[in-house]
Amino acid sequence: MSTKPFGIAALALAAMFAFGSLAAQPASAQSRINDKVSRNNGKGFWANQRTSRNIQHARDYSRSIGRYTTQSPTINPAITHAESQMLGMQIQGIQRDMGIVRQTYVENPQVIEQIKAIDDKLAAASETQKMLHMECCKDTPNGKVCGEMATKLTTALDEISKDHAKLMKMTGDDKHEGHAAAAASE
Repeated sequence: MSTKPFGIAALALAAMFAFGSLAAQPASAQSRINDKVSRNNGKGFWANQRTSRNIQHARDYSRSIGRYTTQSPTINPAITHAESQMLGMQIQGIQRDMGIVRQTYVENPQVIEQIKAIDDKLAAASETQKMLHMECCKDTPNGKVCGEMATKLTTALDEISKDHAKLMKMTGDDKHEGHAAAAASE
């Protein structure tokens, strides 16, 4: 009598058990996430999450441009052009997502006031980014000028980040971030 069919059957049963136990977890984790953001279909939550990431990315780009233009012996305009362009795209993404958050919380005057404060700082940062981009697109960008503008942008983005953290506390979206991470790790 051969044990080969029994071994194949045991292996198939073990695979089905493993697959079944893994497939059930994401569904329950997803339902917990959905419960947390169901009050507004999650539009504000997801826009706030994207905004947080875009702010962090913009801060990274502005710091990188500042370091590169002040510490590199020779500045490659192709690099500064691309990096300042990506910085601008991140700022535009923040502005777009703040519009979504505004629409989601239009009936909450405190949230709208906080968004207005962020929008004002974003407008100033956007203007600085445009000037930085113009300098970065020159055949020979001035490293000192680029560095100063990048530092100014980093400082503005740090303030925007703090204001956005306050906004997330006002909307309760700061609590969801931990729930989503916990649910994803289960």
